[in-house]
Amino acid sequence: MSTRFRVSIAADVMPQIEAWRDRYVSSVGIAKYRRAAGWAVDEVAKHAVVGIRQQFDKHLRRNTPWTQSAIKYQRSSAGGLNAIEQGKADGLFSAVYVMPKQSTYLKFLFGLQDNTRLPGDVGLAQRHILIPWWQNITLTQGVTPTRYGGVPTGFLARLAREAQGTKAPKRSGTQNRWGVYFGEITLHGQRRLAYVARPPRVATSESMYVPGREGGMRRIGRRMRDIDHPRVLFLAVDRATYRPILEKPWQEACEAAAARIPQIMAEQLADNLAHAARKAAGRRMAA
Repeated sequence: MSTRFRVSIAADVMPQIEAWRDRYVSSVGIAKYRRAAGWAVDEVAKHAVVGIRQQFDKHLRRNTPWTQSAIKYQRSSAGGLNAIEQGKADGLFSAVYVMPKQSTYLKFLFGLQDNTRLPGDVGLAQRHILIPWWQNITLTQGVTPTRYGGVPTGFLARLAREAQGTKAPKRSGTQNRWGVYFGEITLHGQRRLAYVARPPRVATSESMYVPGREGGMRRIGRRMRDIDHPRVLFLAVDRATYRPILEKPWQEACEAAAARIPQIMAEQLADNLAHAARKAAGRRMAA
């Protein structure tokens, strides 16, 4: 079995299937063996998909239905089945693979070492990788993650418009709501880029004065203060590193599925023998 789109893990199941050739040929014929071999590799692929999806549930924090649907399998071909009768077992295979769109992000979770993701590969923005700080986003913007932990559609675009000063008029007031800007901040002693929420300002009880035209001081209102401190919404980074947490679970799911081959071949042979016995009994009765 193998996967497509940069994910490639193989499990050689043919030796296990070939071990049943003589028993099938001597009792029910090569055609039955051909059919059982094709059924076995397809069943292995199908159970591998089920097992991989279960592993995703264990290892992915945000295992959405869309991610679940990424894992598919391809049945064995007629050419591979014909090769079985010709003694060319290597022509028979089924494939477990990752769909193209989901592979753009799942690929970072496979391999033998940590993988580095760069801006523009996949994600919310092309120039930077944006890491959401959900506590601040919810506090200042009233936005929560989607049910699968993602960023709601259009939210980042709205922040970008506000940061550029092109927000809609109904959002233009900043007196009682958090504003947004994109710029440099100092985080743990390092200069970083981020989308930042600017807190609203409220009036204090302290008056403000300016020099009057005829001397003395003229009161112009009350001093304003921020109700909070600026809060990071999205931190922009130049790269992100991911551990290949799906490599081993994927392999284990494929191996567990392949381990079912003796049972599958035995059940198919038993069914064939039972069917042959029923046909023979019917012929005897007819005679």
